[in-house]
Amino acid sequence: MTLTKENVDLYELLRREGGSLLYEGAEGCVVREQGKGSVLTDILNGAALCRVLRSLELPDFWQITVKSTDARRAVNEAFGFTGENPCSQWMYVSDRPPVQTPHDIRPLTPEYAQQAASYYHLVDNSLSYLRKRIAAGRMWGLFEGGKLAGFIGTHPEGAIGMLEILPEYRRKGYGYALEAFLIDWHLQRGWHPYCHVVDGNEASLHLQKRLGMEQAALPAIWAWKE
Repeated sequence: MTLTKENVDLYELLRREGGSLLYEGAEGCVVREQGKGSVLTDILNGAALCRVLRSLELPDFWQITVKSTDARRAVNEAFGFTGENPCSQWMYVSDRPPVQTPHDIRPLTPEYAQQAASYYHLVDNSLSYLRKRIAAGRMWGLFEGGKLAGFIGTHPEGAIGMLEILPEYRRKGYGYALEAFLIDWHLQRGWHPYCHVVDGNEASLHLQKRLGMEQAALPAIWAWKE
């Protein structure tokens, strides 16, 4: 697999997050998240994708990320998926990190899970989810005067996300500071930083552009069984 902005999610899942390559052919690839029934694919043709997925016979298949509306429609019809979250995909292509200013950014510890979960609502049971990401060492907080002002992390498939700034600390550039920090953290390890931005999130789109992220030509459409 050759790295592109369009497939960086599949590429990084395989390279650093313990993903498994389930299929690779002329149509594209199917990659599975470690130990879960969640897969990512860059097969654009819906009928071809469904043929491949049926041949794989995944017993606990419950979530998928696809790169076209045709693939999303076909998977929804064939596998009964009803949940959907269309996103754009962004990748940091420079080998130099964004400009940063000093902030108190450090790994988030378990005592902050409940507070963080009260602000992050993009997954079911956010408290359990954030506890797992903290335990994995993939959550960081920005602190002001010793108090949590915002947080960020990486999802199990490798995407930067969960960026939240507490209301009383907004408009201070803390979102930029947290994501710039995490981009640098990736680059220090030779990894390719990327993220998914939910359609309609104009503030996040503006932030990605400020940071120097570049948008992929293809979307990242999450679909799942509810």
